[in-house]
Amino acid sequence: MYSNMHIPRPAPCHLAFLTIMLLASVASSQENEDEEIELFFAPAETVTTASRHVQPLAESPSAVTVLTREDIEACGALTLPEALRQVPNMDVYQLKPLWYVMGVRGRTNEESDKILLLVDGRDVTAEMIGSPLWTVQYFSLDDVERIEVIRGPGSALYGANAYSGVVNVITRKPGEGPRASMSIAGAERGYLDLSARASTRLDSFSLSASAGLVREDLWSSRSSKGRAVARGRLRTEIDILPNCHLGLEGGVLDAAGLIHSAMGAMDISDMLNGYILAHFELYDFSLRAGYDFTSLDMDIDLPLYIKEVDLVLGAMPPFAARVDKLTSSARYDWQTNFLRLIGGAEYVFNRYGSAVIIPENYYEHRAGVFAQAELEIDRLLRTLANIEIPTLLLNVGLRFDYNNVYDADDLHDWSSSELSPRAALVFVPRPGHSLRLGYAHAFLKPTFIQSSLHFKIDDISNLGFDQFNFGNPELENQTIDSLELGYSGDFFDKRLELKIDLAYNWYRDCLWYMFDKSKLNYIDIGSVRVPDLGAGGLGFSNLPAGSDGHDVEIQIVYHPGDRSRLFFTAGYRQVFDNQTGKFFDRDPVFRLAAGADLNLGGGLSTSLRAFFTGSHVRFIRNPAGLLQPDIQVVIPTVWFLNARLAYKFKAGAATMATGIEGFNILGFHFRELGGTLSPNAPDQNAELLGRRISLFLRAQI
Repeated sequence: MYSNMHIPRPAPCHLAFLTIMLLASVASSQENEDEEIELFFAPAETVTTASRHVQPLAESPSAVTVLTREDIEACGALTLPEALRQVPNMDVYQLKPLWYVMGVRGRTNEESDKILLLVDGRDVTAEMIGSPLWTVQYFSLDDVERIEVIRGPGSALYGANAYSGVVNVITRKPGEGPRASMSIAGAERGYLDLSARASTRLDSFSLSASAGLVREDLWSSRSSKGRAVARGRLRTEIDILPNCHLGLEGGVLDAAGLIHSAMGAMDISDMLNGYILAHFELYDFSLRAGYDFTSLDMDIDLPLYIKEVDLVLGAMPPFAARVDKLTSSARYDWQTNFLRLIGGAEYVFNRYGSAVIIPENYYEHRAGVFAQAELEIDRLLRTLANIEIPTLLLNVGLRFDYNNVYDADDLHDWSSSELSPRAALVFVPRPGHSLRLGYAHAFLKPTFIQSSLHFKIDDISNLGFDQFNFGNPELENQTIDSLELGYSGDFFDKRLELKIDLAYNWYRDCLWYMFDKSKLNYIDIGSVRVPDLGAGGLGFSNLPAGSDGHDVEIQIVYHPGDRSRLFFTAGYRQVFDNQTGKFFDRDPVFRLAAGADLNLGGGLSTSLRAFFTGSHVRFIRNPAGLLQPDIQVVIPTVWFLNARLAYKFKAGAATMATGIEGFNILGFHFRELGGTLSPNAPDQNAELLGRRISLFLRAQI
């Protein structure tokens, strides 16, 4: 049963587990504070990600959703994407153990590289494939304090890949949270999740350590592998002076599983990743520097197949690669009575190395400079002219990014630059109510694979092919321009929250895999002409025409009691294709979500979540190979029903929580309406998203 399952070596976590046990012993020797932990759904009051500084949520220049610690716990999610399913107008589909198809207001949800994932402000994009590995991270959901999601463009602050949204996962800092905690969760499909964390503070020194192991066995009897992750993380902070802080952190993880990239399905037999990061803060100045490495061993399911003549030309050999990444950033925050200025610069250097890539080493330089001004117009008028008006804020920002990928032999050299402006006007007529009008521009840079990849192949049919030229050095950035209008309000002493957001988006230069016949050379093999894989003309290109789209989002939250709530969200989206002159029929037309979190008393609480996505015709492209026909999983509607029952109690100095969680408890399955394109896809996806029952136990002191 386990013959095809790779188990990550646990050695990287040994040190972290020992550190946790040491910290737990220190914490247990301290006087226990008898604090009652209850489920309390207080609305989030502040947000950091939207402007890179703490501000009231009502004054945010962007459409923002904040998932609090209680939101994450109540939803019963086992992975980060499952928690994000609560965000209005956010689509989340799982197709492989490490592969999630996700979108926020996207023109298309076929790839997840349009969403920037930050963990405590650190970009965790897997640089070679240009997309985060959403289920392979250094934290468990128990470590997360809150998740802030910008629904819409964020490149004016964060640069490339903050295209349709930004997800910033904020974990508990050293010295915060319970002094020691552990959790164990088990579910169907051989799912096992072990997690532990300890945190302590001694005067001006704070330290936390966490470690975990996730194991998920084969999802089906076919070739689809499971998921295995072992991780460890250590964080420290030192208060040098009252306004001077130094932080150091590092981690290592080992993972295995199946992911997706622009090259096709990748079966990762072993991925080792590690990072170290230092940050320094002195009054309003901050400096960051870090190093990150990733070592990959994988098999790529990529037969090079000419569908017109049913001929296999070649395949990718086993792939071993290493990516080394250096990052640095500096920021300065300056503020007066009515004006706040934030400026900064960032630099990233990547080195890609692999024996399969021609040449073996590529280098990438990325640089960004940004500035943002936040003017409190009401305070300005009060100061200069003694005029009293309600709160009125103007937020403007501009960022310049430059990116260059090249190799030492001058075979490939791709570069681009982009200006990303943003402007927003926020009016707060009275406390608890706000109106927002904003514009933002963002971009998605082509991945290394799309712009520069040139690699060796196995010549299966002995046709003389030994390489494949996939990169297109003439690609342009994908861009989006978004005009937004939003309202948020609290009623009945904050027991009822209402949020309405409208957005109109313009999408340009979208990347698509296609043949460029003007650059394509052919080789005659008998009476058959096939493309010359070593020449140009095969790979990604920018679409000649763009598209426009509009979004409507409504969110209602009601708190019948201090520790209970009901919520409902609705989203509508439609995109117009300028090339065909028609609306896209594959994008979801509307999306609904509803839920209830109830405190039953006596330590018992229950949660219920229902998600529904409807569309005219919905399909997800699953490229099996660069030249193969697409596998299309057609989904007319998608709906889930999740439930959770939890019991919290005291056991000596520890607070315990145990319960049962049900995911997709009514057993909805993907259904393929396309027929014969991929006979195994419907059953396989049905198994991946079938009903899952899990049990959990958590303890903290």
